[in-house]
Amino acid sequence: MTWIELSLAGGCLQTARNALSKSLVGQISPTLNSWSRFAFNLPLSTLLMLGLLVWVGVPRLSPPFFAYCAATAVAQLLGNIALVSAFRHANFAETIVLHKLEVVFTALVGVLFFAEAPSSLGWVGVVLCGAGVVLMNLGRQSGPQGWRRAFHLSSGSLLALLCAVLLVLASFMLKSASAQFVLANPSVGSERFTPAVHTLFHTTWMEVVILTVVLVLTRPQEFRLVPSHWRRMAMIGVVSFSGSLCWFWAYALTLVAYSKAVGQIEAVLALILALLVWREREVLGQLPGVCIVLVGIGMVLLG
Repeated sequence: MTWIELSLAGGCLQTARNALSKSLVGQISPTLNSWSRFAFNLPLSTLLMLGLLVWVGVPRLSPPFFAYCAATAVAQLLGNIALVSAFRHANFAETIVLHKLEVVFTALVGVLFFAEAPSSLGWVGVVLCGAGVVLMNLGRQSGPQGWRRAFHLSSGSLLALLCAVLLVLASFMLKSASAQFVLANPSVGSERFTPAVHTLFHTTWMEVVILTVVLVLTRPQEFRLVPSHWRRMAMIGVVSFSGSLCWFWAYALTLVAYSKAVGQIEAVLALILALLVWREREVLGQLPGVCIVLVGIGMVLLG
């Protein structure tokens, strides 16, 4: 599969995972919600890795590889908690579109730290994305009156933007982990499937350990809710496993910004779900801003 197909599949699967996570908002805490994503993902990623070990053999794993996996795990789980928390304070479409601004943050981080500079067209796209967020804020039904509403960020908006920043960091750390795997195992071919599987497994078990310890120390009684919601939690885990494998594989094949830009299909799907499933009529007033954001994101990709 090419990175384009993988990114499109990752965007669609991520939409499904976020929709399932939103359905549990108010019934369980954001931390347990995030725990379910990784805990029910782990058996699948473990089986896939064991199958790969039998088929390909045991690879060399270096300390830098584990360090980048740990950095990815922390950034990704914090980003997921921020996203699930944002669902409590903002509508589904607004939350998803704001957190999909990660493609813009990816361009900025790439310039500052990874020598990946967008073209002039790409920078126009960055400016358009910012203007679209301002216009989208004007379309909200809550917040200050008049022009001040355009620059008012609610707690839900701030959490969605925090999620975007954390996911950008996770993506670059993930790509670095994959690069370290290839460096330690030069025999790995150009398909990059093997690094993606090992990175997914080691990142996932770290996330499960961290969140389990946090829950045991802070909210141990929450595990009693798992039997009541395990079906949806299992669905989140299955979709998360499939989506993460697509993203991890795509990041290993191309630039992070390219993959994330193609994955903006999630924003369009989020709008459809927000209108048809959750009846979020506020979205209608935000459509002009959302469209500008999507145009800006497309220009970032073209740039």
